[in-house]
Amino acid sequence: MKSTVSTLPASAISCAVALLIAVQQAQACGPFFPVIPTPKFFTAKTDGNDVRSFERSENLRLWQQLTSPEIPAADIAEVLYGQEDYDPYEATDNLFYTYIRNTNDCEVEQFLFTAKSLERKRKEVESPWYYPESKYGATVEFTPIIEACKAYRGSRLKDRYALQLVRALFAARDYAGCVDSYNECLSHFPDSNLMKRMAMKYVAGCWSRLGNTDKANRFFAKASDFSSIVHPNAVAYMAERNPDCPELMAHIQHCSTDSARFCAIKPVARRVLRSGKARYRGDWEFYLAFEAGEFHSDFATASRHMDRAMQSRFSSPDFRDHARAYRMKIDAALGRSASLLPDLLWIEGKIDMTHDDATEWSRMLRNIVYMNWIPTLWREKDFATAILLCSYADNVFAEKQRHTYWPPDDNRYPDCESSLLSLTLNEMRNSGVWENPIDYSCASFRLMNSLSSSQLIDVKHAIAAATPLYGHLRLHARTDAPYLDEIIATLALREERYGRAARYLANVPQSYLSTLNVFKQGCLQENPFSVSPGHWHCFDSIASPLRAKYHFACRMLHYMKLMKHGKTANERGMARLKYAIARRNSFEDCWWLTQYWRGCNTSLFMPSLDDGGCDTLRVFPGLYDYENNVGYEATQAVFDREVKAALAMLTTRAARAEAEYLLFNLKTVVARYRDTPTGLAVIQSCDRWRQWL
Repeated sequence: MKSTVSTLPASAISCAVALLIAVQQAQACGPFFPVIPTPKFFTAKTDGNDVRSFERSENLRLWQQLTSPEIPAADIAEVLYGQEDYDPYEATDNLFYTYIRNTNDCEVEQFLFTAKSLERKRKEVESPWYYPESKYGATVEFTPIIEACKAYRGSRLKDRYALQLVRALFAARDYAGCVDSYNECLSHFPDSNLMKRMAMKYVAGCWSRLGNTDKANRFFAKASDFSSIVHPNAVAYMAERNPDCPELMAHIQHCSTDSARFCAIKPVARRVLRSGKARYRGDWEFYLAFEAGEFHSDFATASRHMDRAMQSRFSSPDFRDHARAYRMKIDAALGRSASLLPDLLWIEGKIDMTHDDATEWSRMLRNIVYMNWIPTLWREKDFATAILLCSYADNVFAEKQRHTYWPPDDNRYPDCESSLLSLTLNEMRNSGVWENPIDYSCASFRLMNSLSSSQLIDVKHAIAAATPLYGHLRLHARTDAPYLDEIIATLALREERYGRAARYLANVPQSYLSTLNVFKQGCLQENPFSVSPGHWHCFDSIASPLRAKYHFACRMLHYMKLMKHGKTANERGMARLKYAIARRNSFEDCWWLTQYWRGCNTSLFMPSLDDGGCDTLRVFPGLYDYENNVGYEATQAVFDREVKAALAMLTTRAARAEAEYLLFNLKTVVARYRDTPTGLAVIQSCDRWRQWL
């Protein structure tokens, strides 16, 4: 009988498999339907990447220059930012205080006392419980501090005292005096001077309160205070005057999930690069590369911008790293594999379990593989590289999470599905134990099940090639023979290639088969040769649940031979009937013979969705659909046709009675064939048979 149900051809999968699913850690009940991870590529760590963090870091460095480079920045930060009062003579191991005491640096000591006094007074005035002691309000209360700043005549701390003067006048709401003091004390310093840049924000605030928005914006731009600019196109305004503003690029990064807002910045980026004003050209070239690739799928243009970006300076090492990660996506989309192995080794190094962003880098790696490499490789019909690379991505992060191994009889962790969570894949192979909780809930498993058995056999042989790339991928990918052979055999059963299935199943050890959930949950005890598996025991049965698939394949081979070479029409007809019953069951009630998951049958195999219940198969229709690919109507149509043909082949009443019994038509057996051996057996064994008549 010719098969009408098979796996999808590879050509039907090409673009749809493109967007594969990323594995979420789960128990081996799968496969589950995890979605593609969606990490941010056009981003950078926020810590230390905003204006205040830059200013703080630079301030600490300048204090080290003023005092001693041997003083840790943390000790200086503790004095400047961590303590409300200034007391260098308090017992402490802070080296900044130690330096001041030992050097008797009265100039620094007096400045810190003045600065701390200003901070205390500012907090006091800003408190909702503040009530001025004088009718002149805060102006009078800040006078001593203002006079102390004006009285400084030295040069070493001149810019620092000038900044404190500006801050004090602003806090006293003397906005005109604040602007005048800035012009008098700080205007002659270069714009690169930190104190001048910090003072600009207060001057900008003064102009804003004085109603001069244009002047306020100019000072805010110089001070890199993007969020304070009031302008119809604040991005263009800041980019023209200060394209290296950290807050500006942080704002653009924040827009990367909004296609309209993000793409609207493209003309600004082009003007910035043409002007030559940007110090961090890499940031802006990265923007153009991301805009072209992410929102227009123009990876050729993205590649040109990325090449220029990687040759330019970036605002932070982390932003450069994200650019390199996005370049991996571009290379994948263009099928450029020359740098694949070095890039994989590099990004593996970024998945450092001692760093907070280890999970995010893992998500980026899987996004690159699932979203870009798999579609490209599938279109090129390079299934071996696709499967191996996908399995590598499935496992590389999980392996880093494994640690101490507990023997199987250890009961300290009763909630663990497997005691082998700590083993690497190679250790698992060598141990002779095969259980791995993620093997059947991963993207590579779904990919393999979307191939034909012939294609997967080719993949099995191809991934053994001795290439540097394959050699590294095999360190993390699941490639052991029992795992692949069992899947190949299951695909062969789905295709009705029972000889092939039997050959591959014969090589799978029982120790491996016993780890399959379909065995552990009792599915394999059902009888596929009965029209009602698990409820009605017919003349045939499965010998061993552990080897159920193997025995099923052998029995189906036997029936195929009888269908062609049986000595009598009855023998051939009965073989055809039994084949039709078992074939239908293998796709329906006994789905475990040809598939690995049927959520409609048992909650054990329900998928774990992390996308709010999105129908993954509707989004990615190229993957094998465990629910609908082997449709009930098509399967039933084949069954009905074959049963009708098989019954027509039978020539004796005894044979027809046995056939009706196999079809569970007991009423027909008793009504028409009660004089046959089958009819007598039914009457004698069923005490209520008369109710069927």
